[in-house]
Amino acid sequence: MAYKKRLGRRFSPDERDKGYQMARLLPRVVMPTSKTWRIAGANLDQGDTGTCVGNAWTNFLRSAPIQTSATEQMAFNIYDLAIKLDEWTDNDEDFERQMGTSVRAGAQAVMSMSRLKSYIWSSTLQPVVEWVLLNGPVVMGTNWYTSMFSPNNDGLITITPRSRVEGGHAYLLRGVNTKTALASFCNSWGENWGISGNFLMDFKTLERLILEDGEACSAIEKKLSAKNL
Repeated sequence: MAYKKRLGRRFSPDERDKGYQMARLLPRVVMPTSKTWRIAGANLDQGDTGTCVGNAWTNFLRSAPIQTSATEQMAFNIYDLAIKLDEWTDNDEDFERQMGTSVRAGAQAVMSMSRLKSYIWSSTLQPVVEWVLLNGPVVMGTNWYTSMFSPNNDGLITITPRSRVEGGHAYLLRGVNTKTALASFCNSWGENWGISGNFLMDFKTLERLILEDGEACSAIEKKLSAKNL
């Protein structure tokens, strides 16, 4: 499978993340039914590297409400810093950028670059949907199945019965529509994949991916402590 090298997310659960949950920061208000956050420039392409975590966080930074300019080099810089911050030592000298890292390490790298102050999590679908509706995009880290490499003509990806997990992938959730129960994402495989580098997924599939060792992480410009949430 040509795309296998183009994954690169490692899963790293941490009980401390439960102290920094999106749901605690969401107000009790009437939610809009849809929101898609603008993103600056053409979609990036990680090529044959395993830098999807760096790319996902770069896409986060180049998406509204932050919407900074970004290049593939920024994604590589985030990845190179993240592999030094994660808990694994086997990837510390990953000069070819093949071994991958965690979504958390990517968030820590972005914070250490003074881009953002805190990162928060959700392990269920509803707070993720509400966060996108009200606050901004979310970096997803999930399993990636065989059939997910091939979106249909509408850009929709599904998990077919014979699909198997090919590895872990990180990508940016940038839009949701509660009426159609569809979520829209920005990937890091260039403009020629999916719909100009983007894809759709139904809520049911997204919920499945979150529940099976998935991660949903966003970052904010305010420093938080668990005791104040």
